[in-house]
Amino acid sequence: MTAVQEAQAQPVVAPPTPATSRRATLVDLFRFVGVQRGFVGVVLGLGVLTAATTLAQPALVGRVLELVADGEPVGRLLVVLAAVVVGGGVLSGVQHYLVQRTAEGAVRASRRRLVAHLLRLPVAEIDRRRTGDLVARVANDTSVVRSALTQGFVESIAGVFTLLGAMIAMLLLDPMLLLVAFVVALVAVACVAAVTQQLERSSHGLQRAVGELGTATDRALRSVRTVRAANATENETARVVSRVDHAWKVGLDVAWVTALVSPLSSIATQVCFLAVLGLGGWRVATDHLTVAELVQFILYLFLLILPLGRIVGTVGAVGEALGGLSRIGEVLDVPEEDEGATRLAFAGARPNPDLALVLENVSFRYDDGPAVLDRLTFAVRRGQRVAVVGPSGAGKSTLLNVLVRLYDPVAGVVKVDGQDVRERTRSQVRAGVGYVEQDAPVLAGTLRDNLTLAVPATDAECRTALADVNLLDVLDRSPDGLDAQVGEGGVMLSGGERQRLALARALLARPTTLLLDESTSHLDGLNEARVRDLIDSQSAGCTLVVVAHRLSTVVDSDVILVMDRGRLVAQGTHEELLRTSRLYRELARTQLVR
Repeated sequence: MTAVQEAQAQPVVAPPTPATSRRATLVDLFRFVGVQRGFVGVVLGLGVLTAATTLAQPALVGRVLELVADGEPVGRLLVVLAAVVVGGGVLSGVQHYLVQRTAEGAVRASRRRLVAHLLRLPVAEIDRRRTGDLVARVANDTSVVRSALTQGFVESIAGVFTLLGAMIAMLLLDPMLLLVAFVVALVAVACVAAVTQQLERSSHGLQRAVGELGTATDRALRSVRTVRAANATENETARVVSRVDHAWKVGLDVAWVTALVSPLSSIATQVCFLAVLGLGGWRVATDHLTVAELVQFILYLFLLILPLGRIVGTVGAVGEALGGLSRIGEVLDVPEEDEGATRLAFAGARPNPDLALVLENVSFRYDDGPAVLDRLTFAVRRGQRVAVVGPSGAGKSTLLNVLVRLYDPVAGVVKVDGQDVRERTRSQVRAGVGYVEQDAPVLAGTLRDNLTLAVPATDAECRTALADVNLLDVLDRSPDGLDAQVGEGGVMLSGGERQRLALARALLARPTTLLLDESTSHLDGLNEARVRDLIDSQSAGCTLVVVAHRLSTVVDSDVILVMDRGRLVAQGTHEELLRTSRLYRELARTQLVR
């Protein structure tokens, strides 16, 4: 079986589908915090010490009251009480700081992991998602989790010690009063637990709505010039505002559910206090309890209610955090782009030094759509200059995406240096390829940032690269030189300047194969000729594959590939195609090969 037959025999696999909705659990939250286990352990240790100082205070107050009643001095005991109070406050402050540090550390680790994962997702997955929503997951959803951690989650775990200690002390003082207090508190917890599930669902919806708002805002800001020129500011504002209103409505749902938690806990606290006060007064009147013991019990009751209230409040925050974690998990569950070395090279196989690129019956389609590339077969010799032409939608840009392995074909074989690319990792394939996309994207930042994106370069090398593409005037316009800002998407540069900067970035990497997707479409005739000469002078031994839209870019090519509806319909030199290809003659006649 040949390589082509083997590839065709394999099932056609569509790009990965979006992640399905998932629900986060407390296990996910513990894993989220798990990266900061050391700090969590210290926080819990401080929580135990804080609980001890807190639990000692009612006992000391009760003892002071007994000494006062007996007419004995209390000065030394008051000093001890003050020291315990101050010590507890200091421990609590340190604990709060470590909680904040723990939360920030956990969020930092989560954002690092999420960003690294996003930048390694398959291109097909990124293409189908909205940028604003992904940004919201990195910024907003992780912040929601941080809020849950800083608003009492770790403190609540430590507060369990205070709660248990208070219950033991209350049990020793009066079991009947404890039973009353416990029943009322249990009812409150049950009521809060009943609304937690709804809160989690609502919070997930809120984070999704915020993501949609981010996407809409991102679109509006990126296209602000088009919007203004089209006099569509009001329409675009209305579209973004509709996302604001939607987020507001979903936020009201969250607020309504969250609002149930506070009144329930407040009512339970008041009922519990009144019940204990009434029953405790009766117990004092019947000599089952002293006044000092009742005061101690009430103080312990407050110590019971405080961590219990904190735990109840944390339930709501955790519900929101689980919603955010669900959205984070949806992205992390999507498999990263594999390196793609799915086949082992045959023993004795050697790269072919003459053939730079070979396609054998290569086909590709997006998801379940029609074929964008349909059984393409051609070979490119090392050092050749190849032009790809055809009408709009012919599959020219998709072809370059397949060559640089942003997409893998669903059938057929792609070879680089005579070797099946499936026997190489994506990184190995891309290491020798320079790629300038159709829109020549420029990154927000400085000229230096853009030039050194792929490989480090000295200032002299950067200046030489800019001079080669006739961009030294950009340096002259700013006193910052290579540190001059280019704006979001290179908005501070003209279209031609953006293309030349992208080309300079690609040439700095010294690629063995250079893929150019309409890289001179925004250049005037003078700069196009200069860039063409630059490519010719710097591409000795470099294979060029150029998607061209101008006849002047095509005529000197060694081979011209004519594509139509994903198929290779003709190939040859300019003169040969003028004689043999009707489609090429029509394209050439317009002087604009698209």
